[in-house]
Amino acid sequence: MAGVPTSGDMSMLKVARERTGSGYESSISIAPPIYLSDLSRLSGGNSSGSGRSYPAINLNNQADQRPDGQNPLRMEEFKGYQQNLTRTPFYYVYSSQNYQNACAAALPLGPFFHTDGNNLYPDNLTGIYTAYTTQTGTTPVSSGYYAIYDSFFNSTGKWIYVGSNGSITGGNSC
Repeated sequence: MAGVPTSGDMSMLKVARERTGSGYESSISIAPPIYLSDLSRLSGGNSSGSGRSYPAINLNNQADQRPDGQNPLRMEEFKGYQQNLTRTPFYYVYSSQNYQNACAAALPLGPFFHTDGNNLYPDNLTGIYTAYTTQTGTTPVSSGYYAIYDSFFNSTGKWIYVGSNGSITGGNSC
């Protein structure tokens, strides 16, 4: 499921479908009325009177791709939102100096988390993904080089460079 588009016009009905976890393009029936306040409420529910109760906002989305629950409420806050999005854990060896040091044999640490929409390990995800220290994505990882390991502590043979804001800005093979 791709979630809410990141650009163009949005439909309140389709956003409501995404918020149920069924998907933006699904055809499930949503009982009216649909209130933006219920769609945007971080804790979910239907206390404004929507015809359906919605689950809590999925905080695994990046902060700029989820509603903040604050007034003014705006449909634009849903651009890129995915109700069923999960963050992929990855293990790593870190170096602040260079990728060669990160790729040197060592015991991996972690997990850290990232979101790429496809549950891939964060290799060559330049410029669009952010690595976090927590699954909810509240704290970006430190700037530096990370050799990437899977959940069984096996090397993927890849490294990434993370910039000062946690953004993955480079990477390649070890």
